[in-house]
Amino acid sequence: MKPRGLLHRTPAARKPEADSGTRGRRWRATAAAIFSTLCLVVTFGAADSGAAAPQTPAALPSYDHVVVVVFENKQYGEIIGSANAPYINQLANAGASLTAMKALTHPSQPNYFNLFSGATQGITGDGCYTPQSMSAANLGQELVAAGKTFTTYNEDLPSEGSTACTNGQYAQKHNPWFAFKNVPLNSGKTWAQFPKGDFAQLPHLSFVVPNQCNDMHSCPVASGDTWVKNNLDAYAQWAKANNSLLVLTWDEDNYLGSNTIATVFSGAKVKQGKYSSAYNHYSLLRTFEDLFGTTHAGNAASATPVTEVFGDGTTPPPGGDLKMANPGAQSCKFNQNCTIQITATGGKAPLTYSATGLPFGLSIDTSTGRITGKPWQTGTLQTTATDTGAATATATFPLTVNWF
Repeated sequence: MKPRGLLHRTPAARKPEADSGTRGRRWRATAAAIFSTLCLVVTFGAADSGAAAPQTPAALPSYDHVVVVVFENKQYGEIIGSANAPYINQLANAGASLTAMKALTHPSQPNYFNLFSGATQGITGDGCYTPQSMSAANLGQELVAAGKTFTTYNEDLPSEGSTACTNGQYAQKHNPWFAFKNVPLNSGKTWAQFPKGDFAQLPHLSFVVPNQCNDMHSCPVASGDTWVKNNLDAYAQWAKANNSLLVLTWDEDNYLGSNTIATVFSGAKVKQGKYSSAYNHYSLLRTFEDLFGTTHAGNAASATPVTEVFGDGTTPPPGGDLKMANPGAQSCKFNQNCTIQITATGGKAPLTYSATGLPFGLSIDTSTGRITGKPWQTGTLQTTATDTGAATATATFPLTVNWF
């Protein structure tokens, strides 16, 4: 009989040690498998993260000068396609027009603050603010910090840097820049200081604010249309050949619509066409900031910039070969059948025809371009026919309705 202590040295007694080694090897194999799986998870997770990362925004052109004109209180349809705004429609048809641009609120003044600083800054009405009482980031301050120049030209402003609440047709509520202590007061200039004779003297970015008649607030659309033609057409033509840009926009609609407003881009590197992407004043502010490489103020930081309207100026948009034949002077007789055929060539189907300035009793077939009916209005009217496909073409002609 073996001593009791030797029982632990028998093969049977050593078996637990062998099982322990096997379990160790199995554990190490399992751990290795788990580690490999985790590595795969981490690797695929990193790949997914990269795929979901936001894309870099499309590059915007670099401009020498940008002039922004702000008008007042008109719905999109009161401007675009209106016979009361022939010059603005000329700019829109030859340049880029936003068809789904919206103001953010009512009344006027908070929208100006949204456009300039990306927030209302607590402004809810049209009352006069305390000058240089705010320090929030804004477009003027950002441009100066980026080494760019910024100026505003305000019609009927009493004098350069004046913080007057009102002066004749001038209203401080349309000029948010005076509210910010980080914007020099002397950047607010009178309209007389606009360099009409030498546009190369313009700052990198400037706002133009007509008085309350010429911005369409207190006077008809035609008044503002005539004002911008008389005062800024020379710049609009110069901009095309001098790497510069003109932008027309509105503060809000007339409370009777969905706050959709007209916005037009005209100048160098602008792709002609109508663009239906949804934008607002934050988008416009973000666009100006990105054009000059500044930081972003307020809600502009998360806004989508307007990039689709810009190009190199050499490649026309799809359907850009669309042309409309001008029918020339036309005449009809009062209360008698009248037919005028509008014809377009090129472009990309389907094409849609429209017309403004037609006398009562005449209408245009949107698919054929044929104007028909019996006019119940005499006199000569300037009629504008528009054909829209992937691009837009227009023709303006006089239409006279005679009694006999």
